Amino acid sequence: MNAEAHTQTKITSLLNELSPENLQLVEQFVCFLREQARRGRTIGLVKGKGKRQPYLYPTVAVPASSLDNWLNLVPQGYDGDALADTEALYDGA
Repeated sequence: MNAEAHTQTKITSLLNELSPENLQLVEQFVCFLREQARRGRTIGLVKGKGKRQPYLYPTVAVPASSLDNWLNLVPQGYDGDALADTEALYDGA
């Protein structure tokens, strides 16, 4: 049995032990991996220093320009100074 077949057998064995809710989570994760592969993004595990590797979430490299999508998420009218607001709360107590 080659390494790939061994891994597939091991995964199937682990899946058989999961609850239906956990199986849905695994399905979402597999869909995520497939979508990343379709986009040409590489995902890999970082090997730990110990004998047993800790579970690591996959890391997907994205360009810094993707941060632009976070701009202007909050509508207008929420301007303010958080520090001044916090100090005002404590001063008024």
